[in-house]
Amino acid sequence: MRKYGFLKHSLVDYPGEVCSVVFLPGCNFRCPYCHNKDLPQAVNDNGWTLQQIVQYLQEARSLITAVCITGGEPTLMPETLRFLVKSFKDLGLKVKLDSNGSHPELLEELSKTVDYIAMDLKTSLQRYSEIIAPGCSDIEHKLQASMQCLMQRPMKAYEFRTTLAWDFVDETVMHDLGKLIKPDSYWYLQHWRRDKVSETDTLIAERECINNCYAIAKKYTQHAFLRE
Repeated sequence: MRKYGFLKHSLVDYPGEVCSVVFLPGCNFRCPYCHNKDLPQAVNDNGWTLQQIVQYLQEARSLITAVCITGGEPTLMPETLRFLVKSFKDLGLKVKLDSNGSHPELLEELSKTVDYIAMDLKTSLQRYSEIIAPGCSDIEHKLQASMQCLMQRPMKAYEFRTTLAWDFVDETVMHDLGKLIKPDSYWYLQHWRRDKVSETDTLIAERECINNCYAIAKKYTQHAFLRE
């Protein structure tokens, strides 16, 4: 029986909602800073079945208002993803989908059903070859198509996210990405949680880089925000 990673409740994974989080293991990107690298083993050891998840959500309906489906990359499992979306919508819950944008045709399909979509913008599109796994082809075109899909939605029904991992994001990258989004798109910049850094000079320099990236984002959209 298939198992999923499951977080009972979160206040940060779905804007304005108290949600549960379902994790689908497996990804076609190889981001070195990924915080879910160990997800497949964690799911294997401590995963929940869909029956267990649905039972919990039914019992917690007075608390939980939504479910966030994340990964890994959920669109690598299209049939499973469709089934989960329908199951959670049938419970009367809002559904948010996190994606890296590599399967625009599935995002287009599910855009009619899910309530909120978050797409990661990891670096300039021409640099994605640095992070994709073998077999992930035509990535620039797919990412552009996914971005267009999201930007056809109401502005509060989607967001773009960029993790400020300095090997892949700098001021040039921020300008490259900013030129691709609409002026009313929500664009969240996320601080990369590295191993503890104690040198004062390093911390000051990093904060300056964060502030510079944030200032650039605000030139392209009125809805640019920092997530610490």
